[in-house]
Amino acid sequence: MHIESIRQRKLADQIMHQVSLIINRKLKDPRKGFVTVTHVKVSGDLRIANIYYTTLGNQEQRQRSQTALNHAKSFIRSEMAPQLHIRYIPELRFFYDESGDYSQHIESLLQKIKKDKTRENETATDGEEV
Repeated sequence: MHIESIRQRKLADQIMHQVSLIINRKLKDPRKGFVTVTHVKVSGDLRIANIYYTTLGNQEQRQRSQTALNHAKSFIRSEMAPQLHIRYIPELRFFYDESGDYSQHIESLLQKIKKDKTRENETATDGEEV
């Protein structure tokens, strides 16, 4: 089991902050859409940063955002370098964060169950004589 060090967590937090600023303020690629960085995980040797993000839109928009982010990796690294004060700037890897979609799916299932339960109760109550 891998336990994240304090140094990894601090670097991940700094990268998350810097990447968010760069994407929202400096990245001019219209394909990016509305990207929100949700989480960053840094490898144990601090050489790789996995950046998880969400974006508004359908699957096609997600793909455009992924393309824009992959295309801008070197730009983001170069913009981020002066702010991090570390010897080696990690390689950036972008991944769509599906946890938001998953929680929306679970929420819709719970709402459907609640609605079905309400209908069952109404049907049972309508069938009883008072």
